[in-house]
Order: sequence, then structure tokens, then C-alpha cells
Amino acid sequence: MPGALLTPGQQGGPHRLAARRGAAVHGHRGLRSRTRSAVTAASGSPSSQSCSPRRRRRRRTVLAVHFRSRRGRRPLRRWCAMTEMTMRRAHIGDHGTIVECVRTWWGDSRTPEQARELSLLLPRLFLQFFSGTSLVLEDTGRIRAFLVGFYAADNDDEAYIHFVGVDPELRGRGVGRELYTAFLRRAAEAGRREVRAITSPGNTGSVAFHRAMGFTVEPGDREVDGLSVHSDYDGPGQHRVCFLRRIADSPSPQRA
Repeated sequence: MPGALLTPGQQGGPHRLAARRGAAVHGHRGLRSRTRSAVTAASGSPSSQSCSPRRRRRRRTVLAVHFRSRRGRRPLRRWCAMTEMTMRRAHIGDHGTIVECVRTWWGDSRTPEQARELSLLLPRLFLQFFSGTSLVLEDTGRIRAFLVGFYAADNDDEAYIHFVGVDPELRGRGVGRELYTAFLRRAAEAGRREVRAITSPGNTGSVAFHRAMGFTVEPGDREVDGLSVHSDYDGPGQHRVCFLRRIADSPSPQRA
């Protein structure tokens, strides 16, 4: 995991000050004048000479965070909402929460019945027997992302990623990448040489993600929209794209 992320409830410190001032610039007149004063001070005007070096540094910190938001890379308020998260091994006690997460997180793109059916891909046995190789990302006890994976029992070389879920509020921020990277590292440390995963042919986002993570598409028996797939992999009409990544000699993940 990278360094700690900004906690919205942090008391004091320049980050919270930055959040208040940055948000104020977008709608509160009273604090706009304060930000203008900070701009004047940071630009080297006479007023800045009367400030202590510590105060000038704090003002520059405020401006750096504010302008980072104004460039549009990420909304400041949303950026500040990211909390310090912890990655850990999954526990069997996480099962009920993870199932509920699947039904909630996929509720924006599926009907309640479809989301419920998707959650059936995670029966309790996965955390009963493979919790040691599965991962959970949480903050203040709340699960924000998870990865369910395991090592092959029939050989000592392969590992498999079965299911990954990320809170919609955190999607697009590299959370899935962190989970995959952690699983790949642990699998390599356990002596595994290959990691496999599958997805549906129509899930173009998943295909692009796995390719960016260094996975290759295994040749199948037919093509769907130019993509090699394995027919009836999960049952009649349930075609799947199969991915393979060799841990020892594969390139480092690329930015998607």
C-alpha cells in the first residue's frame, strides 16, 4: 500500500485547512478573500514579508492543494473524502459483509435480482477455506474493497483470482491495482509462478484492466468482437476470456 491517504476527520494540520479553504473558493465569498490573501502572500508581496516562515509555508501548502483540485484531476472534496485504509487478510467473518457489498456496489448497474445473483458467486466456502489468500481493504472497520483468490491445490505453480470488488466511490483510483499487486506479490512469495483470472467477453473494462496489469489473453476456440474466448466455459452459452500472468518474467504493471 502507498502512504496514508488524507482522512476527512483529521483534527488540525494544513490538510484540513486546505480542504476548508479549497471548498470555500467554489462558493463562499467570505473565504474567497482569504484565498486571495494567501495568493498575495505566496507571490512575495510585502504582506508576505511580515509573516513567519512557518505561516508562509502553510499558505503555500493550501495553494498547492487548491490548484491541484482546480486543474480538474480530482474534485478536492472527493479527494479529501479518501480515508487512511488498511489492507489485511480476509476472515470468514467478512463473508456476510462482502456479500452485502456486492449487492450494494453493483446496484447502480444491475437490478436487485441481478446483483443478488452476482453475490452468489461468493459462497461462504471461499472465505472458509481461502481466507488466508484473500484480501480486504478497509478504513475504520468498513470494507471498501476486497479480492477473493486462492492457490491451486493440484499443483504448486498456479494461483487464481476469483472475484474483486471495489466501492464505487473509490473506483478509478488504483484500488483494484493495489489489490492485484498485493496478491501477485504474495503468490510469488509462496512459490507460485502463474496467476489466472477470467471475465465475460463483454466486460471491456475488465479486459483492459487485466492487460494493463500484465496479463495475456489465452487462446480460445472462438472469437467474440475480435477477442479470443473459451466457449461454454461456465456453462452453456457462458463464454469467458481467460487471462494468464507469469509472475517471474512478466513486466511490471502499466498505468491504464
